[in-house]
Amino acid sequence: MDNQNNKRVTAVILAAGQSTRMCSGISKHLINICGDTVLCHSIKAFEHADSISSIIVVARADEINIIKELTGKYSKVKSVICGGDSRAESARLGFLAASELCKFVAIHDAARCLITPEMINEVVKSALIHGASSAVSLVYDTVKYTDEDRFIVDTLPREKLFLAATPQVFDCKLYAEALNSALDYTSKTDDNSILESAGVRIYPVDTGRNNIKVTTSEDLELAEFILSKRQKEKAPQNVSYRIGHGYDVHRLVSGRDMIIGGVKIDYELGILGHSDADVLLHAIMDAMLGAAALGDIGKHFPDSDEKYRGVSSLKLLAEVNEMISKAGYYVCNVDSTVILQAPKLAPHIPDMIAKISETLGIPYECVSVKATTEEGLGFTGDGNGIASHALVLIKNKG
Repeated sequence: MDNQNNKRVTAVILAAGQSTRMCSGISKHLINICGDTVLCHSIKAFEHADSISSIIVVARADEINIIKELTGKYSKVKSVICGGDSRAESARLGFLAASELCKFVAIHDAARCLITPEMINEVVKSALIHGASSAVSLVYDTVKYTDEDRFIVDTLPREKLFLAATPQVFDCKLYAEALNSALDYTSKTDDNSILESAGVRIYPVDTGRNNIKVTTSEDLELAEFILSKRQKEKAPQNVSYRIGHGYDVHRLVSGRDMIIGGVKIDYELGILGHSDADVLLHAIMDAMLGAAALGDIGKHFPDSDEKYRGVSSLKLLAEVNEMISKAGYYVCNVDSTVILQAPKLAPHIPDMIAKISETLGIPYECVSVKATTEEGLGFTGDGNGIASHALVLIKNKG
């Protein structure tokens, strides 16, 4: 919307009705749905509509203070004024206040709380072109016309029929002239009627069937359903990332295989353990389980259980990955470090990464395996042991 245009349009939001058909004991525009009042849902739409520069709220005399308190947080609300005895009179009073601020006025029923900024902008855009425009909804049902005895005598062409809605946007000069020439504007149920009686042509803009007016409790239930659905659609996805850290250490001994990252490495010493003692995969599994708060590998694969004696840690890694999946997560990436004085692991790292990524079902580039020594310090430095650290990032499937 042209930045110059929004300086020309003031919204008048009508919240001065008695809500007699709601039968709730509270004004319908003050009923809370989906975290805010019906009135505030309407105001928020105009607050965020680029085409609107200012807002005036028309209220009942006994609700002026509470509505001022509710609307104080909206920057575009310039005043809350007292309404009249009828909708038409309240609209007239709102227009008189608005005409001092703008060239176009957008009159809206507060009870149409499903209006959106996009709908508002479309009606305003049309009014700037045609001088007068109104939100409408298309008629989809077949409409019958009856005689005075209630017998059907005709079928009306529905392609020419619309249900009037709001906002209704008019050039202030057109609206003022129509008011001055109207014989009885107070009986009009919408502002279109006032301009129609003055011969003004009004261009309709379809704002859809959801732009309903909350009049009964059934309308309120429908509005709450639609607003709730919109809020869920606009809300960011419930994305949850979790990080886990794993650490494992084993003794190096003769007479055992050295298997690291699922890769068998020829060396004079091997790794001591109940399973194949793959220290790298053990650290990664602990990191995965920790990220999902599922315990550790000692809990799931205890060394007291003979079925895990000599088992391949790649098989256990696949089982842990399944546990993560059942918990609603998947692995995003792995970063790991093996601490070993000898032998050199660099030639074997590509194979380790390939086996880990294949087992976890993630891209090769999402797995990092690094190797380092401890410069002859500690049990790994003197060649008595091997250790590994791992960090794993997991993400929920939602």
